Amino acid sequence: MNGRRGIFTFFLFLLLSIIVLLQVLSMVQSDRLYERLNYLVDTWQSRGPVRAAQEKGRSADLPGEEYPGDEGDWLVWRIGAEPATLNYITSKDLYANWIVGGNIFESLLEYDYDEVELKPLLAESYEVSSDGLEMTFRLRKDIHFSDGVPITTDDVIFSYQTIINPDVDAHALANYYYPIEEVIQIDSHTVKFVFRELYFKGPEIGGLMPIVPKHIYEFSDAAEFNKRRSEPVGSGPYLFEKWNVGREVVLRRNENYWGRKPKLEKIIFRVITNEVAALQSLRSHQVDFMVPTAEQFVELPEEEEFVKEFECLSYWNPGVGYSYIGWNQNTAFFGDRRVRLAMTHLVDRETIIKHLMKGLGRIVTGPFYVLGKQYDSSIEPWPYDPERAKQLLDEAGWRDTDGDGMRDKEGVPFRFKFMIVSGYLIGEQIAKLLKDEMAKAGIDLIPDPYEWSVFEERLNTRSFDATMLAWGGTVLTDPYQIWHSSQIKGRGSNRVGFDNPEADVIIEEARRTLDESARNKLYHRFHRILHKEQPYTFFRARPSLRFLDKRFKNVKVHKLGLNPLEWYVPKDQQRYK
Repeated sequence: MNGRRGIFTFFLFLLLSIIVLLQVLSMVQSDRLYERLNYLVDTWQSRGPVRAAQEKGRSADLPGEEYPGDEGDWLVWRIGAEPATLNYITSKDLYANWIVGGNIFESLLEYDYDEVELKPLLAESYEVSSDGLEMTFRLRKDIHFSDGVPITTDDVIFSYQTIINPDVDAHALANYYYPIEEVIQIDSHTVKFVFRELYFKGPEIGGLMPIVPKHIYEFSDAAEFNKRRSEPVGSGPYLFEKWNVGREVVLRRNENYWGRKPKLEKIIFRVITNEVAALQSLRSHQVDFMVPTAEQFVELPEEEEFVKEFECLSYWNPGVGYSYIGWNQNTAFFGDRRVRLAMTHLVDRETIIKHLMKGLGRIVTGPFYVLGKQYDSSIEPWPYDPERAKQLLDEAGWRDTDGDGMRDKEGVPFRFKFMIVSGYLIGEQIAKLLKDEMAKAGIDLIPDPYEWSVFEERLNTRSFDATMLAWGGTVLTDPYQIWHSSQIKGRGSNRVGFDNPEADVIIEEARRTLDESARNKLYHRFHRILHKEQPYTFFRARPSLRFLDKRFKNVKVHKLGLNPLEWYVPKDQQRYK
């Protein structure tokens, strides 16, 4: 018996040793795989191709830690314009994203706010094939939409097919999904994304795709889907309650939420277009949370009474994006690179930032996060140089041929409309300054203000000469949406008509380049092309600025900014019941 027990013990030890060895080899292989794929920025600390819901502080049953604090109260959030739609797939503006993104609609993965790393949300895990061309997601079994209907891979596939449907007005979103060849249903809780080519944003695009309920949004005619503006239904921690057009959008907490419920019972997005009125609403406690102007942010922290009641928050994060002036190349004025460069030389960005924007921010020269590795910090901004601008305009054939003080070419006077959002004070002030500068150079700039919904439609249909606007940023920027020539047609985001074959090739190659260092070298080349061609006068990037009522607690500034889902109000300070 002792001999048999000894033999049994020996083989048991041998078996356990083999298991441990295989596990170590598997870990080594996984590390090599992710070193080779190099999908994300340095802060994305990959440890293998499978991400499980039990990672890093995630409990075994629900994602995220329990939010601290008391339940109750509302957050009244000021937005500067009314969104055109609350349909997340067809939305194109920041306000709709603030309202429905993460509150009503969720995705398979989410970014951790501090580690800037993708983690499971609706998925419990995912894995990437060794060649990087397949991603398999496994859904949690306990997830459901707000109406109680379970989420399955039917909803994932429906969401994908809706986004890529050419008749659905989702062109800005769809371009990111072109590298995907097909999405295959393995079973009701397992789905595989198959890529036709390598794409460095693969996990992000597949993982952050908004999942919409098929049984709610299914359509036979895409026009039917495009017209759906209100009554959004998703799986998130809040429900749509009502939309008082022109006034506010109201969300209430989803008491049937499958995950960790937030403490705040309602979020009200109140539309206040005027900056002065917005501040008055904050002071009178009709609003709790707002984005201040630079002037407001510089002056109000000096008021003792104001800082007793409100937090004044300033922070850099990849979402800050950049502002710009876009020159429509499909007009009679801005098709020539020399003219666009002349326009940049006529914009005194340094003075505008110093005085109108109170020194908040810095001049940028390209479309990437100014503190990130994609941005080429060696490029110097074009200077304010009116004399050089006049020389360039002369070279381009825009001269005053009839002595009326205005430049003209082939009988066309250099008179163009500068489209701005009405009620946006800084935009109006900049338009006035530019009008004066242009007049000195023999150009007539006509300020052309529109209410946001009209402005947005004219932007999408390219019914403008020049305009001033901003793009938000992302953790990893793919410039395809805004700058590839294929995005000129339809309602794509290349609204200024930038068409450069060399830039197209670089953008396409960068998409397939998984090595971050090599990809950033390509983006630096692309950055230099934009700097030379000046389809935009890149204006500035600035930190995010926020005012927030101090009754809200657990307010943390993360690497990715603020997360209102964490906030709460102590019972004795709650304002709304």
